Amino acid sequence: MRVWATAATAVLMASQAFAGSYEVRCETRKVPYQETVKGGSPEKIIGGAIVGGVIGRVVTDKNAGAAVGAIVGGAVANETSKSTVTKYRDVETCTNVFIPDRITDTAQLQKVLADLNAGTPVSKELTMDAQYTIGVAHDGQWGPKSRLAAEKYLANLAPDAPLYSLVVNDVVVVSSADVNAINQIKDALLEAGVASQIFVDLE
Repeated sequence: MRVWATAATAVLMASQAFAGSYEVRCETRKVPYQETVKGGSPEKIIGGAIVGGVIGRVVTDKNAGAAVGAIVGGAVANETSKSTVTKYRDVETCTNVFIPDRITDTAQLQKVLADLNAGTPVSKELTMDAQYTIGVAHDGQWGPKSRLAAEKYLANLAPDAPLYSLVVNDVVVVSSADVNAINQIKDALLEAGVASQIFVDLE
């Protein structure tokens, strides 16, 4: 039974049409890497040259031999010395990004918002379209701010207009822009022995 329900939900989400579109976006950034190179530090090369010069002079007992020894010693020191250096290379990374768009069909938008607030499964793309349309962060996550904005939209309220919610035991009983109506319901509940609270723009 659970398998069938999951399959039905997958088919439902796959069939939902969304207004936005996908596009490939690429960025290039420098990535460090280590590389071993030949060639010693100046100190090693000079040290090799001095040692080579001393040996050359001792062996040949001539200044010419010292010069040749210095050259050979420096070359050997340079050839045998290795060091690790950090270099950088450009790496391009491309991702398929969804770009949301406005839902222009009012009836469709109202249904999507009602479904989202009711917890009905809605595709991430369609959720982002709905968020973009009502002016909240379009991250595909239907949180408290998205829910509040949807309630204001469905109540034909401006985004900055107050929305009053009557709460009983941490459960929202009713939400409305008419604070007088909310107060009347609160008074009626109080007469029945039920305590309630009124919140403004409850998230």
